[in-house]
Amino acid sequence: MKTLCEADLSVGDLAELLFCSSLQPSERPTAQAVRIAVREGLRRHNDSLRECAAHVAGCYGNNPEETCARMRWARSLTTASFLDRNVAA
Repeated sequence: MKTLCEADLSVGDLAELLFCSSLQPSERPTAQAVRIAVREGLRRHNDSLRECAAHVAGCYGNNPEETCARMRWARSLTTASFLDRNVAA
């Protein structure tokens, strides 16, 4: 089985990994902290995104308003951290 890396993932996948991380919006994480959290999430989930997606789905069912806000935050940060060419790798 091929090991995934962040280059193999969509913004949605990256955002789900960040969503499942312990990072909080109040911490105002840097792009580097976001990339580290995503890599750690991949390792924690053994390169399988299903566990992470199941966690996100459960959150939507339990608390949709907070989940939507956190996912917007996660998508915004992953876009800036992985796709913005002005962000240093």
